[in-house]
Amino acid sequence: MVDDSIVRGTTARARIVNLREAGAKEVHLRVSCPPHRFACHYGIDFPDPEKLIANQMSMEKICEYLNVDSLGYLDIEGMVKATGRPLNSFCLACFNGNYPLPVDPALDKFIMEKREQRARALAEERDGQPTLFAELK
Repeated sequence: MVDDSIVRGTTARARIVNLREAGAKEVHLRVSCPPHRFACHYGIDFPDPEKLIANQMSMEKICEYLNVDSLGYLDIEGMVKATGRPLNSFCLACFNGNYPLPVDPALDKFIMEKREQRARALAEERDGQPTLFAELK
């Protein structure tokens, strides 16, 4: 079986269960990118590192969890080479932990949603005053 990535492992595991139920005697999984070990702070929905399977488990444990006979990931160099573009054309932080820009936890990928929620809270009125200033009464 070939997959583009394994992030949490849940999708791959479900597919492998289906293959085993269909009668597969062996399942060998190959992944077209390196293991995701680090969170993405730039907009892709990779959760905190504790939820990334490759951050929490060894290759052996991932094989056991997925119930595969073998597992192989493409390395960073191979993945980049396959694109025909230079290495510095890509952010690889989710693979290697080298973030191209400093990460400020307060300015995460949900900053726009947080600002929108704050604006709504300011617009809500309670007793004629914005919620934010209600404690000044």
